[in-house]
Amino acid sequence: MTWYEFLLFLHITAAVIWLGGAFTFQMYGVVVRRGGDTEEIARFAGRAGHLAERMFVPASLVVILAGIGLMLDGNWDWDQLWVIFALVTFAASFLTGLLVLGPIAKRIPEVGPTTPEGQALIARLFSLLRVDLAFMYGIVFAMVVKPTTDDGWTIAIAAAILVVLTVVFLAPLRAQASSSTSSAPPAT
Repeated sequence: MTWYEFLLFLHITAAVIWLGGAFTFQMYGVVVRRGGDTEEIARFAGRAGHLAERMFVPASLVVILAGIGLMLDGNWDWDQLWVIFALVTFAASFLTGLLVLGPIAKRIPEVGPTTPEGQALIARLFSLLRVDLAFMYGIVFAMVVKPTTDDGWTIAIAAAILVVLTVVFLAPLRAQASSSTSSAPPAT
């Protein structure tokens, strides 16, 4: 086995853990949230957050570090369209987790996960995580297809799909925000 093959194995294995875990969390989260039991939703959200810190963060770090190793050891150029797309998308996902998802997750225990505010935060978190999952699939797409500037339309289509999915996945948040502002008493 070469060093490149070992890095590729690590890269793919960590990506499977990261993507598969995120997909499983989303599917199980849909089932739990549809059940309507606020206690169960709160327990699931807490456990998901606990596992994410111990599973997703390390897996994502292995993905990026092994990917950098593959770039250095392999015959890949940093200016290839698929590499740039994957790195930009990864950075967006990382920053979303750090600047948006993390703070929301930390507020849930503060307000109480079974309170209406806590349940709204959990719903918001799952919607944002669904967007993040779509972006992770975009990264996998770029890694598999490896489009170049000659077929940049492929990345343009992938980016357009990500924009559409983002709008669709965030629509419940916009509806929730508009209903809460319309039901709020007028300011005096």
